[in-house]
Amino acid sequence: MHEADRIALIRSLDLLSLAGHPELDRIVSLAAFAFRVKTVLISLVDEVDQHFLSCVGTELRGSSREISVCTYAIEQDDIYEVCDLTADPLFARNPLVTQAPCMRFYAGAPLVLGDGYKVGTICLIDYAPRRLDDVEREQLRSFAHLVVGQISLLRSMGRRDPVTGLANRQQLAWDLRESLRHASPGIPALSYLCIIDVLDLASAHRLNQALGVAPVESIIRQLGYRLTDALGDTARLYHVGVTRFAFVLANVAEGDVAAVLEDLRERLSEPVVSSGLTLQAVFHAGVASFSADDAADVLRRAVTAMHASLETGATWCAYDRDRDARLQRHYRLATQVERALETHEFSLMYQPRLRLSTGRLRSVEALLRWRHPEYGDIAPDEFIPVIEGTTLMPLVTRWVLRQALVQLQAWEQQGVVLDISVNLSGADFRDGQLPDYVAGLAREFGVAPPRLELEVTEGEWLRDKGRVAAQLAALQAQGFNIAIDDFGAGYSNFSYLNELPATTIKIDRGLLAGIETSERRARLVRTVLKLSAELGYRTVAEGVESPEQMARLREWQCDEAQGYLVSRPLTPEALVALLRQQADAEGVPLAGAGRDGPV
Repeated sequence: MHEADRIALIRSLDLLSLAGHPELDRIVSLAAFAFRVKTVLISLVDEVDQHFLSCVGTELRGSSREISVCTYAIEQDDIYEVCDLTADPLFARNPLVTQAPCMRFYAGAPLVLGDGYKVGTICLIDYAPRRLDDVEREQLRSFAHLVVGQISLLRSMGRRDPVTGLANRQQLAWDLRESLRHASPGIPALSYLCIIDVLDLASAHRLNQALGVAPVESIIRQLGYRLTDALGDTARLYHVGVTRFAFVLANVAEGDVAAVLEDLRERLSEPVVSSGLTLQAVFHAGVASFSADDAADVLRRAVTAMHASLETGATWCAYDRDRDARLQRHYRLATQVERALETHEFSLMYQPRLRLSTGRLRSVEALLRWRHPEYGDIAPDEFIPVIEGTTLMPLVTRWVLRQALVQLQAWEQQGVVLDISVNLSGADFRDGQLPDYVAGLAREFGVAPPRLELEVTEGEWLRDKGRVAAQLAALQAQGFNIAIDDFGAGYSNFSYLNELPATTIKIDRGLLAGIETSERRARLVRTVLKLSAELGYRTVAEGVESPEQMARLREWQCDEAQGYLVSRPLTPEALVALLRQQADAEGVPLAGAGRDGPV
């Protein structure tokens, strides 16, 4: 094999990326023990240097090819042994022999790949003359075979993607650690890690189902080839996810990063063909700068930036520290939900609903609140989506249901009778046990089913009609009221309105905005109210904040109103105080200021 061919092979197979691998380290340690030598090396030799993939007995990670004994060993077909280097004319003046470490003995076996190519050696070094016997020579051959087998295994399983043949995420993580280890602290952030998503994952999954894996893999390979060609010698490409690639740009300005990404986007804009299908790639990239001080976390930061690109639809996004801080906070909140339940950090507030035909309070909606010991009061818009993203949402919902019915009992003991509404999440329907649990809870507290209303959003209904609808129908059949919350917030479709197993439509505040001044908006809300009434639904307007809105809703015969104009969410004590104040104003007992009392 020619020298140039061997060097090209070492580079094409990316063998240097295996440096320091634990499995290779175990082999050299075992060889040092077996042969009773102080130094063992697994090395590769290129046109300038000898690189140690693994070693024991030296702190060096390589040496000059010019003084390397392995340069001679790699040319042999079998073991190359020099019993006393000081007595051999080739090495007697070698600085490794005449100076520290003062080598005296060398024995090396070439590493021959399955196709016959020699890429390196495993060698034994000692500091006194010696000679291997036949058994030891056979053992050294066995160690060489072991190294070659391990290299092949690591290449095929550890750091190469099987679809594209590119270095994978593990290799990227290794290279980033190496850059951190070799870089000097305090160097400015001159390097950038870029991660690119090139194919819509949902589309890829549909193609897998329709055509099998091969066409999708072909598309990904083609896109990987395009990126590799476009980057050229600028950067090494890694395949870090099913549809995701990454590369590092070193010692460049941020403007250069943008130019590279724009060039890559243009290269991927050409359609890709597989199995007779012509598909269009996507391009969403995340970019995170790093230096020697923060390279360890750069992969996560780049992924965070890429997800920002996906969420916003931008071509690429740079890492945003504030966004990351929010994500980290949300993660901490998600891990603290169970503790919050145990330590009574959660509580309920209650927002009244006004019956517009009588001007009386009819019911309240139970609203979950979280007073965190570190963050203080956390907005529901922040923590509820966090909990919904965990498996704990059903546990929290059941806590809310129980606390709400406990509060109903407490109010009744004070002479206040109100209905109550509780919000449900899509996660509450997953195990199919919700109807039985709610019915059992109502029996436990002696609450008539019509006094408990359960709210579900349009989005939950549309995402899983069958599972959700069946359980809502079971609840409705037992007498519980079912409300469709946030109607008009984005999913509204009159064609399915008649199918909803519900008793109440809660019109989203966004639909009410502008009904005082916009005739078009007013006509829309009036039509929704009329159609809902004709279909037999009770209607509730949410987010009512002005007397003008209230007047129009009364005129259009909306059943109930909820919002700051009626009342902000109140503690149980504040709600009773409000009812008592209004009862006194009307000259009626407190018991008359609840469900049927005047307001």
